[in-house]
Amino acid sequence: MEARTLPAALKAIMEQRQWTQAQLADALGVSQTWVSHVSRGMRDTTMGKAIELLSRVGWQVRMSPEVEEPVERREFLTAAASVIFVPSGRASANPYEDAEYVNTLADSMARGRYELGGMPLMSKALGHVHRVRELVERVRGARLQQALSNLMYQATLVLYDAGRPGHAEHTGRVALDMAVLGADADGQARAFDALSRVCLERGDHARGAAFARKGLGLRDLSASRVASLNMRLGRCLAAVPGREDEARAALDRALSVNGLGSFAAAAMVGDVAIGMGQLDRFDDANRLLGDAAERIGRWSPLFRAQYLGRQIITMLRAGDVEFAGDRMNELARAIPFVSSARVNNRVVEILDASARWGRVQGMRAAREQLAAVRVPVPRST
Repeated sequence: MEARTLPAALKAIMEQRQWTQAQLADALGVSQTWVSHVSRGMRDTTMGKAIELLSRVGWQVRMSPEVEEPVERREFLTAAASVIFVPSGRASANPYEDAEYVNTLADSMARGRYELGGMPLMSKALGHVHRVRELVERVRGARLQQALSNLMYQATLVLYDAGRPGHAEHTGRVALDMAVLGADADGQARAFDALSRVCLERGDHARGAAFARKGLGLRDLSASRVASLNMRLGRCLAAVPGREDEARAALDRALSVNGLGSFAAAAMVGDVAIGMGQLDRFDDANRLLGDAAERIGRWSPLFRAQYLGRQIITMLRAGDVEFAGDRMNELARAIPFVSSARVNNRVVEILDASARWGRVQGMRAAREQLAAVRVPVPRST
């Protein structure tokens, strides 16, 4: 149950609990007159007060984007957003046993990661993991199991982006276990995708490819999941000598999938381009990474920074120093808006790779600017 306005939320609470205005007013700690006036739209209140009052009856305020086309769950970041009032689950003994509340947590974590990066959300993600582990043996019902799998998937991506691959892999396996219990094939494929991603970041390409293949072996997957798993497979194989042809085929399959939303399509272009760079297809990789960075920036500052970083590495490998320096300046302007261990690692990689051209005037200035915004890389565990 959800409501788009505060008056609608108050009416929904009264209907759900069979309360009178007087009973709702007592629960909120306000007068019956206040409830009456707000319910009829005769009186407004601040967002802060609405959040405080609704929390007393187990509801919360959620920001959700207004979009003009169907989008996937991760396509949240648009210019305009609306307010939605939803049950928070706090009225239950354990809110993590409320599937709607758990899915709201997952949505919130996804939005935060795309906006800010994983590091600011790391403690919150670890807290969710701890709470879910306490529940895992007594969780019943496919809907809740699927919701918990979704939350653990989002926590996996946060921990992965925060530079905690060990925690990320453990959490990804919890996401997989919950999806199996919930008989959720796409959720299982999503967990395999996340595990493949973590292995790829750690340089464990054989295991990463194995996870991607397990995901692709499932039936009735969404178009975006098929594309993503093929992309993961291609990028893992691109790092294995002698598997270049298989890698190209997997990357081409990923690009050929139709029916992706705007965000997913932009992200797929960028992710496939990274694999092309691994295969020394520098021109294709540069073109696609530039396109992806431009298209995805209005949704995710994090992804834009990632694709800029990858494009710079690609151009340095190709020896295009002037273009790489120009993009390094662009990346330096993007860095302050995200907090991501992976982006920080990419900056270190770029500074190391560009050192040989440090005396070139444009490159020297670009390196200085990028070094000025560099964030220390945390220790991985």
